[in-house]
Amino acid sequence: MHHFTKSALLAGVLLIAAGPVLAGAGSVAVVVTPLSPQVTYSTLATTSPARAALQTTVGYTITIANAGGNTINDIRFTGSVSATDPGEVASFVSFDGGNCTAVGTSVSCSIPQLKAGEGAPTFAVFFTAPVKNPAGVLPNGVLGTCDVTDCLKFAGSLFYAEQDNGANPARNSVFAWTPAYAALGTPSFTNVRSAVPKSGGSYFTGAGGITTPGDQFTATVVVPSGATYTTADITESSTTVTTNSSCVDFLVCPKVQVTVPGTFSPYLQIVLRLDSTYIPRGLSIDSVNLHYEGSPTPLALCASPTMPNGGANAGIPCIAKRVYYRNRNVPGYTADLDGDFEWTLLNIKNGGYAID
Repeated sequence: MHHFTKSALLAGVLLIAAGPVLAGAGSVAVVVTPLSPQVTYSTLATTSPARAALQTTVGYTITIANAGGNTINDIRFTGSVSATDPGEVASFVSFDGGNCTAVGTSVSCSIPQLKAGEGAPTFAVFFTAPVKNPAGVLPNGVLGTCDVTDCLKFAGSLFYAEQDNGANPARNSVFAWTPAYAALGTPSFTNVRSAVPKSGGSYFTGAGGITTPGDQFTATVVVPSGATYTTADITESSTTVTTNSSCVDFLVCPKVQVTVPGTFSPYLQIVLRLDSTYIPRGLSIDSVNLHYEGSPTPLALCASPTMPNGGANAGIPCIAKRVYYRNRNVPGYTADLDGDFEWTLLNIKNGGYAID
């Protein structure tokens, strides 16, 4: 059993606040950083009307280094998450790296030994973002004011044993590392942000990715499992049609920016939907052009409906499928999609998309 003295606890707190110092007892640096400093609330699935659940994720990277002059052993990193609003609960999702275990909202990760000046490989832990408390009164989170706005706090302690170059008995130490915060909520329902674990995920704007009178253009992004973690940011926007607009056939010029850093194999899948209220009567979906990252060349159909294009076109999205939900005989039709246009795009990387 470890026995911790008041002086050891105070030394640990002072050292972590000041950062690493030269050789000496208890000089251990712990840096915990949110992958995405702002994350959208998760949502629950509904049946009437049918809406998919949105599971967003808060991720934290952890770096631990021995900045002192003595070897440290039996290092144990512990932490737990809690929302500012006690009516909101996050839950553990996964680790990436590290020798860790989890129970509920708490994690514990062990490192056998760090020699003087040695750092452990960075690892990451992931938790679901909570569903917003419907009875809550806190505004969306703002970093720096997380005591009065809604944030997810990750806090805990580091335990370790230090040996004075083999000359003296081991001393057990513990200190609380500086908590890390992620603001909950995004500025509007047209923006979704999340950390993405290695297992991937599906993220969407709108109500379950479905267009509504309040959000007539939506995007769904399916991120495949990959070699490492990343982040996802989907942002809708639109501009008013003018006589100089390229999208003169529409009532507005919708756009979406998809930011998911990395290159993906097999691929990213992006589904764009345009509400029937945006679409002039008689317009064919086949005559609508999609553009990528401001390119003047419209996107082409994929050579294969299940794979993005390769060769000279690798990295340029292609259209795997176009659907006009003209009536209930169209596969996938629902009353919510009645009259809507839908495009499924495939690509190995992210980017911006515009319709005209």
